[in-house]
Amino acid sequence: MDDRETKDHMFQEKQHQRSPAPTPQYGVQTAIGKRLKAYYDDVASEPVPDRFLSLLDALDAAESASKNADRK
Repeated sequence: MDDRETKDHMFQEKQHQRSPAPTPQYGVQTAIGKRLKAYYDDVASEPVPDRFLSLLDALDAAESASKNADRK
């Protein structure tokens, strides 16, 4: 190798060492994010089952009764 080829080779090696590690494609991450958000939005928009609402009402009543008993 002549002097010029040696310098070019050294320059290329330095540039290769400085380049950041390959990153995942942002297009794939964006597509996954959009699908997850759509799935979450679907689940979040579903109505709360009646049995959960009755359990929450029972919990509220128990807390109110507990607070009233503590005040007396």
